[in-house]
Amino acid sequence: MRKIKPLNLMDNKGFWPEKIAIVDAIREVLTLSECTCSLPVRDYGHYRDPEWRGEENDLLPYRSVDWYVYDALSEKRMQVDCRRILKSFAEEPWRDEKMLGDHYDLFVMQEDMFNGAGAQRDYVVGRARGLTAAVISTHRLETMWGMPYSYLKTEVMRQLCFMFGLPNMDREDVHADENGHYCPNRCILRPAHVAPDDWDRLTEDRLTTGALCGSCLDDLRRFFEQAAAEGD
Repeated sequence: MRKIKPLNLMDNKGFWPEKIAIVDAIREVLTLSECTCSLPVRDYGHYRDPEWRGEENDLLPYRSVDWYVYDALSEKRMQVDCRRILKSFAEEPWRDEKMLGDHYDLFVMQEDMFNGAGAQRDYVVGRARGLTAAVISTHRLETMWGMPYSYLKTEVMRQLCFMFGLPNMDREDVHADENGHYCPNRCILRPAHVAPDDWDRLTEDRLTTGALCGSCLDDLRRFFEQAAAEGD
């Protein structure tokens, strides 16, 4: 799969603090990467195709963010299954070269999210699928007044990096659990489970010592060096 391809943004919130946080997070990741190649960003907002509902007012597959959420919603838990929604993004017809072609998807939603059947934890805030898509739920990050921008920026940066394959699994210090692989250092790519507490600490570290440790920063720059070489 190619590393340099358009990044499609979608959300079902539409509030300016959140949108600014998303844009600023993308800019900061690209700045840290020292990227010399173009990564086009396309903002679809609360995406709805002109024909997003059927004759019986049903949601048509892949035609709206509403469908992605509803299709992955567990009625028993009233939470979105992050594995299912990531699978939908990976299999969407828009990836056909005759349509949008290969791309990244970044979707920010307000619904609560969990990690699929058998998950050990009650919820997750974000999850990514390598070189494909990332989904983020703001449900657990809005419990502290005045913080949606800072926390969301931190989480968008995290999930973008995870989507770009960070931290590099070839590193001896990287460890994995049911949710993914993580950095052990003082870095936004270390594990985070309890919201908003862990995101408060991640955000404080991001603002005081920087978002990424030296190893993860090297991984990010190496990813984009390899991406730039794709076009040579």
